[in-house]
Amino acid sequence: MLPRMGAPSSAGTLRRRLLTLVVAVAVLAAIGASLEWGVVRARMARVGPALLVVATLVYLPPWLIRGVRWRQLAADLGDRIPLWPATCLATVGNMLNLVLPAKAGDLLWTHAAHLRWGVPYGRGVVGVFGGRVLDLGVLAALGALALVAVPEGRQEHGSSVTLAVGALVLGGGVALALFVRWRLASRLMIGPLARLRPLHDALIDPVDALTRSPQRVALHLATTAVIWLNEGLMTWIVVHGLGLEVSFAAVMFAVMVANLSKIVPVTPASFGTYEMAGAFALGVAGVGYDDAFAAILVEHVLKNTLNLALGLVALWLEDLPIFSADLSGVKEAWAELKRG
Repeated sequence: MLPRMGAPSSAGTLRRRLLTLVVAVAVLAAIGASLEWGVVRARMARVGPALLVVATLVYLPPWLIRGVRWRQLAADLGDRIPLWPATCLATVGNMLNLVLPAKAGDLLWTHAAHLRWGVPYGRGVVGVFGGRVLDLGVLAALGALALVAVPEGRQEHGSSVTLAVGALVLGGGVALALFVRWRLASRLMIGPLARLRPLHDALIDPVDALTRSPQRVALHLATTAVIWLNEGLMTWIVVHGLGLEVSFAAVMFAVMVANLSKIVPVTPASFGTYEMAGAFALGVAGVGYDDAFAAILVEHVLKNTLNLALGLVALWLEDLPIFSADLSGVKEAWAELKRG
């Protein structure tokens, strides 16, 4: 039985929101002050309708592929979900992550899957979170390989980044073994961590189901690689459309760094911090900071605009109970996770 937690006071909530806003404004102001806006405006003036159309067409397929991947993960967990609704729900969940804090879109995604198809909360959480883990691992690996392919990056940073990714993969394998194969994590949860034991025990079987077949794991990894290589292609088209001669490998490294910067969303939709990280990464290939910032900004705006537009279209086309979550539903989810 978990202890009752007092509801945060409205004054405390307001203070936290104001502090978040102040931090976000300060970060954006610092980023803005670091730019030569004349260079940025000159570079962005090259954006034309043809570039936007081509980049948009290239970026559309990954949304279907994300639906396919989530459907594959759900099937491995024992849930049969039609492809079109799966694609629509994945699209809406990713859209809501842009506009809601703390990746709340993933929580609403899981709850909607439970209401629409009866997916148990434990399996739903693992299915959605499994996609995030795949994104993180594959993106890090692709970025490390891309950096090694860039001469400047190989000389200055290639070895350290490759070792870091190798350590990440090794650490993930050890954590997975502790969590699933040897099931030792439950025994290690003592003291305050003991409250997490019911959640851990409820997630063991779904995680085991996803990692049982090497062939299925390879399929999920390949599907995820296609998603991120496609995003790299879209970014490469934007970068070259703005007149920057950069290799695909360098762009892929920038895509990794920019997207990993979104793990901690300091600003709304990571605007500013995403561009700053991507611009620094393109600097490995010798691109000027202001030019790179302009290119990553165009890519980010285009990507988020499509994300929002496709999410709204998916909500209109498919009847998804995405906003049916309430306090009673959250309590039910927690109770079901405790029961396993």
